Amino acid sequence: MSAPKKSGSRVSFSPSSAKRITRVVHIVERGERRQGPTVVRSSPGDDAIVRGTFEGPWAKGATVTVTDATLSAVTYQAKNYFAAITATGTKACSIAYANGEWILVAAEC
Repeated sequence: MSAPKKSGSRVSFSPSSAKRITRVVHIVERGERRQGPTVVRSSPGDDAIVRGTFEGPWAKGATVTVTDATLSAVTYQAKNYFAAITATGTKACSIAYANGEWILVAAEC
């Protein structure tokens, strides 16, 4: 891999570098076609980000029941991979479905 060559104030790339960059851009623009986009959930079961609430503290590595904030009869079992939440009472959170499980992505402390 050669470094870009400077010619004046412009940067120029070798043909092989330009092809490599183009290939990467095309891959990113195409995206992963086997998975749908991440969207705010429109119905239970969609792969999505869900706004919800949980009760009491939530230890790192633990799974708790999260109640959907918009469909209160819907609950999810979500795992906390980030940090212990020691607050008590009902707290707001966001969870996302990733690799076959619901995981915590944000929480009110």
